[in-house]
Amino acid sequence: MLQRSLYIIGCIVGVMALTGCKNNVVSPIPSAPVSLEFNILRDAPTLNAIGGVATFVTPKYVYQYLGYGGVVVFHDFEDRFVAFDLACPNEIDPNVRVNVDSIPGEAICPQCGAVFDIGYGYGYPMSGDCRYPMKQYNVFVANYDVRVYN
Repeated sequence: MLQRSLYIIGCIVGVMALTGCKNNVVSPIPSAPVSLEFNILRDAPTLNAIGGVATFVTPKYVYQYLGYGGVVVFHDFEDRFVAFDLACPNEIDPNVRVNVDSIPGEAICPQCGAVFDIGYGYGYPMSGDCRYPMKQYNVFVANYDVRVYN
């Protein structure tokens, strides 16, 4: 009886350990519409190379929506395109925008000093006082045409 109870407790603890350690932290940046379409060669040639970055703060057309604080698109180190909201998730202010340093693939908040990893496409905080990741958006690429949306 004791062995059976220990076995059941062990199974319960094992299941909890395997399912309870996921990173479920969500960015506190408020939801705002994002609809951005551009051509890399024409509108953002810096994105043609790995480590390239382009920021969008002011809509170019009436049908463009740029999220809460603007959009940054990064050509990450695994040759993918990723997009994040420019607003710092620690400050939650559309006017406090991160600055992107493309060589190490970092986004740095000028207000609180938080550093986020965007080089590998995750937006997680690496240093500073922030516990939340950057708000990430979906990216679709066909040839040189890019669509960012939520």
